[in-house]
Amino acid sequence: MAAPRRKVWQRPVEAAAPATGADAEVTLLRDIAHAILRAERPEEAFQFALDRAAPVVGAALASVFLLDGASELMRLTAAYGWPDRWRPWLGDMRVRIGFGPSGEAVAERRNIEVPDVFADRSLEDWQEVAGELGFRALVSLPLVTNRRVEGAATFYFVDAGMPAPRVRALLRAVADLMAVMVEQGSLRDRLRRAEAALEELAAAPSPEEPA
Repeated sequence: MAAPRRKVWQRPVEAAAPATGADAEVTLLRDIAHAILRAERPEEAFQFALDRAAPVVGAALASVFLLDGASELMRLTAAYGWPDRWRPWLGDMRVRIGFGPSGEAVAERRNIEVPDVFADRSLEDWQEVAGELGFRALVSLPLVTNRRVEGAATFYFVDAGMPAPRVRALLRAVADLMAVMVEQGSLRDRLRRAEAALEELAAAPSPEEPA
């Protein structure tokens, strides 16, 4: 059996000194906005966003899933707080649209909140994972752009219960910024393709002028 691929998670900018109190939310959104502008790839900005957002909202773990091409699957793009023993397999993790909280968030284009995984019979398959990873509640938010839903950001919490209104609003703002990351990454890819086409055109020999 081939060894599983290992994905190296990178950070686009250094994290600022952690803010406290009411300034934490403002600092968080400011830093994520800066990461959008400075990261060369969306994956780098996603990882930075999770590293900054999860502690502020009190999440023990967090994940970002993006659509994997034209398939019905989403691939794990960034992860926060997952145990080291899971790391070798994170790059191969896939979630089907419409299945599980993250898949439902994308399929239904709405936030999915699970106050207690162990009290929801529809999530029996998740209870073993929740027990191993140590979370009880989760919130999954769709990443909605002007074109479509591009994926989902999911935050996992140790204690059961619904997020406070302020936390819910902050999570929505973070998800909106992540959607901007996807759109900006797409625009950068289109720009690179256009630049490559121009370079190829400039290198091509000029056609002979008619006599």
